[in-house]
Amino acid sequence: MLGYISTRSVWLCVQCVKPSLSFSVAWRAVIEEVQEARASARLRQLSFAGMSGVRMLGMLHDAVVFLVEQLQGAPQCSRHSFRFHKQEEQEEELPVNPSGCARAEVYLRKSTFDMFNFLASQHRQLPDCGPYDEEEDEVPLKSTRRATSLELPMAMRFRHLEKTSKEAVGVYRSAIHGRGLFCKRNIDAGEMVIEYSGIVIRSVLTDKREKYYDSKGIGCYMFRIDDFDVVDATMHGNAARFINHSCEPNCYSRVINVEGQKHIVIFALRRIYRGEELTYDYKFPIEDAQNKLHCNCGARRCRRFLN
Repeated sequence: MLGYISTRSVWLCVQCVKPSLSFSVAWRAVIEEVQEARASARLRQLSFAGMSGVRMLGMLHDAVVFLVEQLQGAPQCSRHSFRFHKQEEQEEELPVNPSGCARAEVYLRKSTFDMFNFLASQHRQLPDCGPYDEEEDEVPLKSTRRATSLELPMAMRFRHLEKTSKEAVGVYRSAIHGRGLFCKRNIDAGEMVIEYSGIVIRSVLTDKREKYYDSKGIGCYMFRIDDFDVVDATMHGNAARFINHSCEPNCYSRVINVEGQKHIVIFALRRIYRGEELTYDYKFPIEDAQNKLHCNCGARRCRRFLN
């Protein structure tokens, strides 16, 4: 008679348990109801140590699982992997199109288009890092280095720059930001590295072009020559546009005048070894805290912000 009362109490407790998200939570609720019912009947409390909800509810037996998977509402258990009664995957309802036709909707690009994304590929290996002896340099590299050294006039050095820059630098994946310009051979201090080339536009057109590039999802690359002219290297520039900023740079920019035309040239601030990334100080004007741009140069004396 006592066993009948206990079994009846357990059955009534199971019926009173609220729906749960897991077997352990449901089993814990059953235990609490059983202990409370036995306490009200002045019965000795039972020990449920070592009993889990999955084991006590019979979910370790294939026969029980076979029957449970047929119960009403079983398909709503999305996290359960059905073993005997596979459920058909319900197709997600398509969102209602406000215009009635997807072709009539404006296409919104999920991510900005980067035409130079291939340059930051991890499969493009950087040049070997570290210094090496001058004797290992080939004769063509020595001759091109002399063509941009301090021994020649500025105009003559600039004429050889376009050819020598392709042999001296290359664009690779950068730890500072996206992609950067790296040294492929040793560069002496004061040597011409590369020209920041592009289309020379008036300074009043910079805001208009920047808004246009932003609307197309294109990164903007511009360098100011003076108060009137700006070099726009976004669409017609060279590898110099990828030089990143550093608070402790190894290069500097300088505007030179060759045959009546102004050019922006990057010079080596110190001796730069092969495999080292080329950087210079952007020298952005200081702005308020809301418009600050974080600096990722990682230099020992980093200013934390570009502007």
